[in-house]
Amino acid sequence: MDWAHDTVDVLGVEVSRLDAERFSELMAKAIATRRRLTVTFANPNYVMAARKDARLRQMINSFDLVLADGWGVVMATRIFGRPVPCRMANDDLTDEFFGLAARHNWRTYLLGSAPGVAETAAANLRQWYPGLPIVGVQHGHWADESGRIPPADADRLVKEINAARPDILHVGLGTPLQQIFVTENRDRLDVPVIVTCGAYLEHLSERRDWYPAWVLRLRLGWLYRLSRDPKRLWYRYTIELGSYVLRVFAHRIRHGKQY
Repeated sequence: MDWAHDTVDVLGVEVSRLDAERFSELMAKAIATRRRLTVTFANPNYVMAARKDARLRQMINSFDLVLADGWGVVMATRIFGRPVPCRMANDDLTDEFFGLAARHNWRTYLLGSAPGVAETAAANLRQWYPGLPIVGVQHGHWADESGRIPPADADRLVKEINAARPDILHVGLGTPLQQIFVTENRDRLDVPVIVTCGAYLEHLSERRDWYPAWVLRLRLGWLYRLSRDPKRLWYRYTIELGSYVLRVFAHRIRHGKQY
């Protein structure tokens, strides 16, 4: 099926220009027709990584939808003259993913994060969305010393997922491993909707609205995350984010607006 839609080029990453309502329609259509829809996200960190790694950039752009994860990407689309309607990070789409799944009886599978995280997230989701059919959970610690999932383990995961017959698969293995897993196995996965989700399962294992309302209102998600995990995230949200902003403005000066 053709999932054609409008996109905007953000430093080489083709970001989808659609809103949550249209996204929900595409999910429903994919599940109703059993045709695959792959979804990933673009934030400044992913965009900067994709600039340095052509293979990662190609993988991200091979997904059917690349949603704007973070105000840094939303800002860039506005500066480039082709704004996306809104930010659409995983945390923004919790009702779309799980509220709709509970309402329509869409079977959900959670793969990712440390052992025990997916189970806790599943327990919370069942409480928040009564009737939600979660048909499988699995941790995401499968990579070996090379940073890849060994073929035998990948085969096992694919078989376990297919046996559970989910309609939606959330894959939280971190970038680039989650994109690698999806692109290498999407033709073997009998799942209509496959979504990469990074640390989303960790957020769901804590609380439904992971970002406090005031953080969202002031668009300070990056600062909130930095305050929670400064040792791991200081470089991403200082030096790398600054470099990203400079590159966005430099690109706008050199190339003008997109039309």
